[in-house]
Formats: sequence, structure tokens, C-alpha cells
Amino acid sequence: MLADMRRRRRVGFGPGGRCCLALVVLVPLIGCARKAEFTLRQPFAPPAQQNLKLAGDWAFHAAAADCETYALAFPLPGAADGPRAFVVYFTGPKQTGKLVIGSNDLQAVRGFMIQEVGALAGRCDFVAGTLEVRAVPLAPRLRKLLIQARTEDGAELAGQALVEDLPRAIQSFEREFSGDVASLSPPPAPEAPESETNEAADETTGG
Repeated sequence: MLADMRRRRRVGFGPGGRCCLALVVLVPLIGCARKAEFTLRQPFAPPAQQNLKLAGDWAFHAAAADCETYALAFPLPGAADGPRAFVVYFTGPKQTGKLVIGSNDLQAVRGFMIQEVGALAGRCDFVAGTLEVRAVPLAPRLRKLLIQARTEDGAELAGQALVEDLPRAIQSFEREFSGDVASLSPPPAPEAPESETNEAADETTGG
């Protein structure tokens, strides 16, 4: 069938034919790109699941007073659509540039990944890596993310996403995964040594 199409295109290949052919080629290319494309490496998994390609179109972000949040969702590897199989969530400083992923730093990006189906279903937190946030020219509602992240169980997530500013999508995600989101709260501020506490109390009482 493709050979027949190519033969038909050779007939009458004038200026009009070139324009028509260009449109036929460009339309499929534009529609092929997904908003988020990642590779998930899981060295501990069975061989068929050690290197997975994740691609999806559910990719959003939202800003709060002092932080920015990003959420992604993916169907099963290789599926164009279908039931959700993986979700990824990050929250961190409200800024662009390369940010550090961690769990013990107040300024670090924190996040988790949840696999919702299969023998490896469950949650794992990101403990290292970088999240680079880039503005998109002429598109203030969009951000481009470049992610290199490692989880606590040794899995590695690498790729990029084009996320749209849509607070209601983030709010819906945070309601559904409220317990997981709450567990990412920043660590409490370290307590002052007892000697400093006593000195502060003395100054207050004038002793």
C-alpha cells in the first residue's frame, strides 16, 4: 500500500504536488510527539522490566506562594493510551534553572514515583538527581522539564516533559494522593543545642 502511495505521488509532481506532499509528511510528524518521554531503569526488576520507555500526555504544573509543583502520568510502556500505570510528582522552589533533588534539604526538590500495576506496584521516593526547569519562549503557561532522578530503591528516571500550567489538574492529583503528598513535607528545622536554649532563656528573664 505504501509503495502504491509513493507511485501515485510521482504523478503530476509540480509545485502543487510538492505542497501537498509536504502537508502529508508533516501532519503525522506533528502528532507523534508526546508531552512527556522518559526511560525508567530498574536494575532489580525482571529482565523484561529493567528498561522501560514511558510516554504520556498528562503533564502539568502549578505555582503556589513559595513552591512549584509538577505531576506526570503514564500508561503502560508501549501503549498509546489506556489505564494509568505510573505517576510522578515533584515539588520544589519556585524558580527556573537546574535544581537538586533530595529529601533533607529545605531548598531541594522532593518527589515520588508510584507504579500502580504489576508485581512491582508501589511507591518509591526520589533521593538524588536534578530537575531542570526551563521557560518556553512565547508560551508563558508552559515549562520544559529535564529530569535525571534516582529513587531510594536504585531505579533511575531520565527524560523530559513539556508541562502546562493547570492548577486544577495538580489539585486533583494531590487530593487523590493526599497521603503521599503530605509525607513530602520539608524536614523540621533542627533544634538549637541545649546550651543555646538556656542562654536564650536567661536573656529573656534577665538572669
